[in-house]
Amino acid sequence: MQKKPLTIVPEMEEYIRSKTSDQRIATTCEGPLIFSVKISPPKPTDLVIQVGERKLYISALQAPLIKVVDSRLLPRCALVKWGTH
Repeated sequence: MQKKPLTIVPEMEEYIRSKTSDQRIATTCEGPLIFSVKISPPKPTDLVIQVGERKLYISALQAPLIKVVDSRLLPRCALVKWGTH
């Protein structure tokens, strides 16, 4: 899919680049959250953004709604690990 202008805050760029797999923003019961593609595999309809050597997939449902990729998209367990709770 075509790139959409959105902002990825530096902390989240670092987070995405530090991972051993690509990441995906998916819809959950808590709203949009970012996960490894091992947990939430990409779909052909996802928006794809290159972040260093990693790809960030954003679900087609969330892509029109997300303007900023920041720590609000991290699952709670990641917030505790990254010390941003």
